[in-house]
Amino acid sequence: MATQLRILIVLILGPLLLIEGVFAQDEPQMVQGKVFLDRNQNNILDSKEQGLKKVWVSNGDTIVQTDKKGNYRIRAKKGQTIFPIIPSKYTYTNKNNWWHIMPDSWTKEISYDFGLIKQEIKRKFKFLAIGDIQVGDTTELLQASNSILKELTNRNDYDFSIYLGDLVNDSPNLFKPLNRIIQEADNQAWTVYGNHDRNFNAERTEQSNLYNINFGPNTYAFFRNKVLFISLNSIYPIGKYGYEGIYGKEQLRFLESLVQKVPKDHPIVINQHIPFVGMKNKDEVLNILNEYHKVLFLTGHTHTVFQNYIKTPAGNTIHELTAGAVSGYWWTGQKSWEGIPLALMNCGTPRGYFEIDFDKESYTIKYKGVGLPKEQQLSVWAGEYNGEPSSFLSESNEFYVNIFSGSDRTSVAMKFQQAPIQYLEKVTEMDPFVAYIRRSQKDQKSPDGQSKSSPYLKKHSRHLWKGKLPKNTVPGIYKVEILVQDPKLKDFHQSIWIWKK
Repeated sequence: MATQLRILIVLILGPLLLIEGVFAQDEPQMVQGKVFLDRNQNNILDSKEQGLKKVWVSNGDTIVQTDKKGNYRIRAKKGQTIFPIIPSKYTYTNKNNWWHIMPDSWTKEISYDFGLIKQEIKRKFKFLAIGDIQVGDTTELLQASNSILKELTNRNDYDFSIYLGDLVNDSPNLFKPLNRIIQEADNQAWTVYGNHDRNFNAERTEQSNLYNINFGPNTYAFFRNKVLFISLNSIYPIGKYGYEGIYGKEQLRFLESLVQKVPKDHPIVINQHIPFVGMKNKDEVLNILNEYHKVLFLTGHTHTVFQNYIKTPAGNTIHELTAGAVSGYWWTGQKSWEGIPLALMNCGTPRGYFEIDFDKESYTIKYKGVGLPKEQQLSVWAGEYNGEPSSFLSESNEFYVNIFSGSDRTSVAMKFQQAPIQYLEKVTEMDPFVAYIRRSQKDQKSPDGQSKSSPYLKKHSRHLWKGKLPKNTVPGIYKVEILVQDPKLKDFHQSIWIWKK
């Protein structure tokens, strides 16, 4: 009987000892290291290279500061990513090695060093906000390479870019080749974690692991030209495949701690995948940002373009720009002669991204269609709503104008011959080009057999206006000037030709 009792004790205590060992590895451990000026840019701390004081270092939750010799100490647990919050006058030495991921297990104290190099602080600078590239297979990666990525590789008129999540479409095996192409551009590229960037073969709480390995932390920050940029993880996993737009406690602690380190009038740009207005616990963030006067949210996810202005309890206004998608409507639609799908977004905006120009603390935005002239900021539908593109003026003399970067604060007017300037009416209708493609697909007139149909929903565009020529307009060809004003846009105008039959 005694022998049986001893066997039972071993069977019960053995698993407990194993559980205790695993639990110990999950407990936060001390990490130390140095942030240093990497004079020879080899990303290695050499004997004569000096540390940088007062640089913030974080694990995506807590934030510590380096001492006068550049040393830091921070507690972190497995899977967390350690990174410096890079000051404005510095940048990283190695674009693929500015972060470190805590291992699953360790036997001694971990040390991570971060090499930085100096860079110029500019009063004026431009960066690009790029929504959902979302490649799902090698064919779509090839289409992206031959369109948006080719365009960015050949541009040298911007300082850096921010990809706003959904880099892939549930295909983390494409992270490595995609990242290589993105990083081939001369300009820095930062990324955001999206719901389609998850690794479904990992545990629910570790679904970002492959993203972290290839692109870095899913919550981080950096200063650039005295603007604070913060990237937040807006994806809260539910079960194996589900998710909701919820900020985790770690992100909220990180955000609250970080913004307390800057003045209330400091410009802040927050990047995340799911639009801020769609986050379930956005009120917690509103309370954190309550007293900050200059906050811009950049988001993606919806494959449409729109803007929101959100009031904080203190009366400050947060501007949100949802930047659409460079994949458009998921790489669907009739292919061009180069094999690139039209993929017109459901709001009537062509595949593209935003240019954001900062001048000290103020900024303006401008839409850039992929492969389109920079002047093309709008589309015009002149014919009958249920007609075809490139038609004569409708019998009612009405026409539609889609301002790709338009918002509720945008005014659109037209100048026609000697008549007084007339303001167009903002309407809540489906973009007529999208409606036309839906009809064509329903009637099986398009796309061809080499292209995919676009799964358009019957949704209204949020930046569509309707104009009307005078009733007494006689048949002929007329030049109409469209005038656009918006607090966040540089005023622009575009001349169009309308033919009344």
